Amino acid sequence: MLVVLAAVVLLAVCGPALSASPRPGTAPVLLGAHNDTSTPFNLVSVPALIQHRYDGRGLRLTRVLAREPAYTRHAVAYRSGRLTITGVMNVPSSPGRHPLVVIAHGYRNPARYTSGSMLEREQAVLAENGFVAFQIDYRNYASSTRERAAFVARPLGYPADLVNAVRAVRRADLPFVDGDRVGLFGRSMGGGVVLDALVTRPHLARAAVLYSPVSSEAADTYHRWVDGDPGLRRRVEAAYGNPSTRPTVWRQASAAGYLRRVAAPVQIHHGTADPVCPVGWSEATADRLRAAGKEVTLYSYAGEDHRFERGWDLFMLRAVSFLRSRLR
Repeated sequence: MLVVLAAVVLLAVCGPALSASPRPGTAPVLLGAHNDTSTPFNLVSVPALIQHRYDGRGLRLTRVLAREPAYTRHAVAYRSGRLTITGVMNVPSSPGRHPLVVIAHGYRNPARYTSGSMLEREQAVLAENGFVAFQIDYRNYASSTRERAAFVARPLGYPADLVNAVRAVRRADLPFVDGDRVGLFGRSMGGGVVLDALVTRPHLARAAVLYSPVSSEAADTYHRWVDGDPGLRRRVEAAYGNPSTRPTVWRQASAAGYLRRVAAPVQIHHGTADPVCPVGWSEATADRLRAAGKEVTLYSYAGEDHRFERGWDLFMLRAVSFLRSRLR
């Protein structure tokens, strides 16, 4: 009864998902609670992610988007549970089976996001260095299936789409991908998605790169993006309370409490002048990983903000070297 009541209350507050007449290939902005796409905030249940059965399947390259000397860029779609998820895959031109790097993008208003955008320069460098670079769009983005904006007691969200992406590639048995050599690469919000995936399925990947990531503590993201937004705060608290009123819910929404499950080595890159995700969040995550006995390297970049400029070449050099050494 309480769950039903919470759902009714939340739907009354939320109303239906909103559409701003998005351009073709873009998604409406959903005003939900667990996955409110008007901000970078998204809440998941780590226990639910761990217990979930993943069935990523049906991956297909739908059309060629561009042909470059070093790689071909493809539009991609696959199934994640009941949802269709789109994305973009850069496939190296050189022969053979290449290691796979699945990319989780950061936040952008879905009404302005287009498939495979935001991390094009990173995708290009990875493909030029012999990796199949596969950026997923997530649910609610680009041409992916739209979720309802209703209350979900144990939300799975974007990490489920990431785990299913790896499963779908492996099932597809593509001639140019070695599905046993998998790395993950996540920026900002996507860094949190990658970390959730690592605690969900410890052996999903052999290595992970986090770039200006969000905090591994859900309470930090609540205070950063929810607390100051009255509408979002009402929707979230109607469903999940807040870190003070329902601490167990928020602990279970935090990768921080499950880092002992991580098996892959992690490399983190963060600018000291980041105004979106404070560098202290990455410092705390690195400390927690070390305390759990995990392999982690944190690089801080003096004066860099959320999206690197001067330090970007060095960052990518380090990331490519790390992935190459781990995905041999």
